[in-house]
Amino acid sequence: MSAERYLVVGGSGVTGGAIVRRLSGSGRTVTALSRSGPRTTDSIPHTVFLQGDISVEDGVPHGSLRDITHVVYAGYVDGVTHADTTSRNAAMLRNLLHALDQDGADVEHIQLIGGGKSYGEHLGPYRTPAKESDPRLLGPILYNPQEDAIWDWADHHGAAWTVLRPDGVIGFGARSPMNILAGVAAFAMLSKSEGVPLRFPGSRGGWRALHQATDARILARAVEWAFSAPTARSQIFNVTNGDHFRWCNLWPDIAAFFEMPHAEPQPLDLEAHMHGRDADWAELTAMRGLRESAFRDFVAWPFVDGWWRTEFDMVQSTIKIRQAGFVDCIDSHQSFIDHLSALRNERIIG
Repeated sequence: MSAERYLVVGGSGVTGGAIVRRLSGSGRTVTALSRSGPRTTDSIPHTVFLQGDISVEDGVPHGSLRDITHVVYAGYVDGVTHADTTSRNAAMLRNLLHALDQDGADVEHIQLIGGGKSYGEHLGPYRTPAKESDPRLLGPILYNPQEDAIWDWADHHGAAWTVLRPDGVIGFGARSPMNILAGVAAFAMLSKSEGVPLRFPGSRGGWRALHQATDARILARAVEWAFSAPTARSQIFNVTNGDHFRWCNLWPDIAAFFEMPHAEPQPLDLEAHMHGRDADWAELTAMRGLRESAFRDFVAWPFVDGWWRTEFDMVQSTIKIRQAGFVDCIDSHQSFIDHLSALRNERIIG
């Protein structure tokens, strides 16, 4: 392992940060690449933090990837439309592969962190339980061109590849607005500050639909497993917590965590309802002695609203990865509370 060098693209996000912590915690030497540089991961041992922008050609410092042997791609950038998002993210991945070639990196294994969009869950009700063998949908589908690029590149370079497809990743992140935990926390804290009970603001269908999540720690362990398991080479795997949940059952646990009552759901247009509350959030965080974070940087309400309004079941089969040898799992209710506790311990939420 001493000669191995691991690169995690998107190493400062919720997903990438968890992967960096897991790999470095196992004694591996890790380079965490992101546009912003280190965030919450800046005290991790065995880790080099590399600031670079793969959204542009030659955005990574030349020579910085020369010794890389293993790659995890967890990068993402949002676009104006889904087609624009798909195009921009495909270009980012191609720029990374070009940078690896330019530096002469001898990569043994590359992993892509995909997701449920491969099954069209962002488009509406889809075939469940979704399986890795399901045929592709008509594009643009975010991960299709990324998968194609990795497969072609790995075949040309004689490298192994693995695609992991989590869904609804939840984990620790200080500045990751596209994180359902941030939405849960902000909505609960503002409700409590105004003395109102915690009411689910999504749709009635979303309140009772069967949903799933992937704890970032589970995903990170799956990444570590895939690098060493022969059964993971040239394979696609769904990775979730191993169970499912309904918001109607999880909501009382969330209310208990924030020590507040809960009441019947009240659907809201969250983006409109939370507009202009920057000062309220700033006052609340200052009063509680929390880390300063602009409201817009803390939570992305369209993202949260989209999840809470999803009225159809979201179910991906995890049989394939279990049969291949990865059996880690966690209760999703416990996963939410664990990560909310971590955010509270770091004075990011109150």
